[in-house]
Amino acid sequence: MNVTGLVVNLNSENPDKLRAFYRDLIGLKPHPQRGEGVLMAASTPFAISHHSDLSGPAKEPPRTLFNFKVDDVPKDQARLEAAGVRFLGAPSNQPISFSTFVDPDGNYGQIFSMEGAPPGDMFAISRHSADVDRLRDFLRHVVGLSDDYPDIGNPFMAGGTSFYASPHSDIRGDTQEPARVILNLFVDDIAAEEARLEAAGVRFIRCQGREDWGGVISTFLDPDGGYLQLIEFKQE
Repeated sequence: MNVTGLVVNLNSENPDKLRAFYRDLIGLKPHPQRGEGVLMAASTPFAISHHSDLSGPAKEPPRTLFNFKVDDVPKDQARLEAAGVRFLGAPSNQPISFSTFVDPDGNYGQIFSMEGAPPGDMFAISRHSADVDRLRDFLRHVVGLSDDYPDIGNPFMAGGTSFYASPHSDIRGDTQEPARVILNLFVDDIAAEEARLEAAGVRFIRCQGREDWGGVISTFLDPDGGYLQLIEFKQE
């Protein structure tokens, strides 16, 4: 699959509070064209929206983690803790230092620093599964994403965004809240990609729905019941 870009949808019962957290405390900037409704995690659009299927805090926060690069993990953790942000422990050791925080919805995120990392912002997604081999096989052979990047731990790449499929001791069975985090894959020909995936047995719950902003969206399920979306958007 030729994915030209990825957009993260982090959905919430109270998106305004969640958006303020990631903007004002984590430091994400508004999207240059879309404004405050969509933030930027490095080069990845990070949309925080309301979703009718969600209420209350996240039921399984380790399912998807967002990873944000900082210059100094202990310093940033101290700054965030002073602002009332809860962390799950002290920072890990070098060469990769990271620490896990809890956002207002109970989702987990991580700040990290890495020796030898290039300057500038970095962002990565960690998707956890009880059957990680099945998930990786699906992403690689059915969806058609590449994970041939050994120098950075073989993440899957969607546009310029990397996401890692990994096991986690607290994740069991299918996702309890598939609408909590949706990964949107931008493609040039949504009809062709949808037909290819359906022929491979992939289940779609929405097929080429048209949005008022001009996009066309098809929503399908991964093997854990999580939501992924194909989006075609061609500006006239």
